[in-house]
Amino acid sequence: MRWLAIDHGTKKLGLAFSDELEILASPFEVWPMDGERTLDRLARLCGEEGVQALCVGLPRHKDGAESATAPAARAFGEALAARTGLPLRLVNEHLSSAEAERLLRERGVKADKRKLLLDAAAAAVILGEMLEDRRARGIPPGQLD
Repeated sequence: MRWLAIDHGTKKLGLAFSDELEILASPFEVWPMDGERTLDRLARLCGEEGVQALCVGLPRHKDGAESATAPAARAFGEALAARTGLPLRLVNEHLSSAEAERLLRERGVKADKRKLLLDAAAAAVILGEMLEDRRARGIPPGQLD
């Protein structure tokens, strides 16, 4: 199943895709957040890329409680799911940006470039963790849980 993952922010969105076999989570792009226009662009992208399901990061605190920005991320994911007709999975994104920063630094990406790539890399981290969780629970690729 091909997933689109979104690291939702008030100003930017990080985007990442999985492959059909749900093995790889690859950063795609960072887009500006522009309300309805962004939803329209994402709906078109889903069609063009053969996306079959959506994964949106849900901001949570260390204790698991939702952060103040969680309702906006949830509403955005639900609006995109309604627009595309695709299933939506909300995934805890706690520390995804920190992990993405660490991975980019380990790969030798320079600081100015890291800043540009960070949100897409965070979306890939969110997606990768969700795919790992699906594998650990024995959910075969292509099946929803």
